[in-house]
Amino acid sequence: MIGASRRILPASGSPAWVAAETLASAAFSLVGLLFIARLIGPEAAGIGAIAASAFLTIDFPIAALFGDALLQRRNLEERHRSSALWVTIGVALIAVLGLGLAAPLIARAIGAPILTDMIHVLALLLPFSAASGLMAALALRARHYRLLAQRVLICQPLSVGLGMLAATAGWGPWAMVVQQAAATFGVFLLLSLLSGWRPRLMLDRAAINDLWPIAGPQILALLVLNGRYRIFILVLGTMVAETVVAVTHIAFRLLDVSMSVVSGASARLAMPRLSALQHDRDAMAQCYGDLAQLQALIGLPIAVGLAITAPQLVTLLMGGPWVAAAEPARLVALAAIPAFLIGPAPALWLALGRTRMNLITQLIAFAVPLLALLAIRPADAAGAAVCWVGGTLAVVPLQLTLGLRALERPLRWLCAQLVVPVVATLAMAAVALLIAQHVQGKPALMAISMIGGCGATTYVAMLALLLGGRWPRALREA
Repeated sequence: MIGASRRILPASGSPAWVAAETLASAAFSLVGLLFIARLIGPEAAGIGAIAASAFLTIDFPIAALFGDALLQRRNLEERHRSSALWVTIGVALIAVLGLGLAAPLIARAIGAPILTDMIHVLALLLPFSAASGLMAALALRARHYRLLAQRVLICQPLSVGLGMLAATAGWGPWAMVVQQAAATFGVFLLLSLLSGWRPRLMLDRAAINDLWPIAGPQILALLVLNGRYRIFILVLGTMVAETVVAVTHIAFRLLDVSMSVVSGASARLAMPRLSALQHDRDAMAQCYGDLAQLQALIGLPIAVGLAITAPQLVTLLMGGPWVAAAEPARLVALAAIPAFLIGPAPALWLALGRTRMNLITQLIAFAVPLLALLAIRPADAAGAAVCWVGGTLAVVPLQLTLGLRALERPLRWLCAQLVVPVVATLAMAAVALLIAQHVQGKPALMAISMIGGCGATTYVAMLALLLGGRWPRALREA
């Protein structure tokens, strides 16, 4: 039985597991977010979003503290792995104290006393998440995509189910805490049992010094990347009511979950591949071109499709009280399109050891929306979306120019990689918009089915024609 299943399932390093992980993660994240928010209502969902933002702002960079440096390093030894783990856990324990002290201040600024206890509970998850993040990075370095997919396929349904049970039991915003706790502990246990790595009790300063030139700028970049949305939500929460925060959060998360399909698949494939080619610039450029095509193939139809169907999608998933999230979701989706056209630039800078570039671009993307927020002071979710998209639009030209210069390739070279996804997406958009005009006023489920079905059929048919019936080049590699 076991042998038969191994023959049926893809190999551990197959890109199919990357697709399974990213698609399942997006699906479960979307279901968990939308259904729990719908059960507990806009106000409670807004409070839960603020608590989660405070936790995740700290959690993500700590969990990724040395992960990318371990991935990029050519000669990796056990002293690097074990030392990185214990330093990461130590930083997480310090962060538990820091977040605990900050919790009352955040609750007072927002005007929601319940946030203090919620953030205190979430802070206790930091050491477990930190260990999981480092183990996941080692699995990615070894291209154990099956193990990484199991985190989602096993742990996500469990955490979403427990969160929904808490919501139906009347726990209000605490349902979102339950979901996060179940996900964190589940992933930690799974990786601890299946990773096959047992760290040694050692702390080598020289090993940390070897990793820090890459880890330092990269972790600051990740801190800004993860924190820019969380801090944006926290600042927005001081300007508007909790219901507006909740609607904004739902609108942004609709796109964020969709973008995670693209960024997750792209990063999983790009970081180990580009890092392995860091001393062969021609081969790296070819690999980057293939990955840029794949990123556009996945991202463009998602962004365009979400922009076209945003009103029906929000109505179907969330109901009447959340209809205000449709227009902000559409704005953010349209603004994401340029980012899907420039390839996996962050993975390129990591592979080249120039992680300061990631820090610079993320600082720009962080500063522009906050400055816009403070200048415009929006009163609704649509205004918040206008502020937010400025960061994305400011970074894309910089990434494009510097990335092509690093690869020593002209703009026309990148355009040639993108012909297939752009043409296929334009054909899909034309058909979807035509169908959308004919289904106005129809029930949301019927409208989405017709728009999505006709658009997807057109897109797949165009890809089959343009690619000659073959898989994209990035998915043909072993």
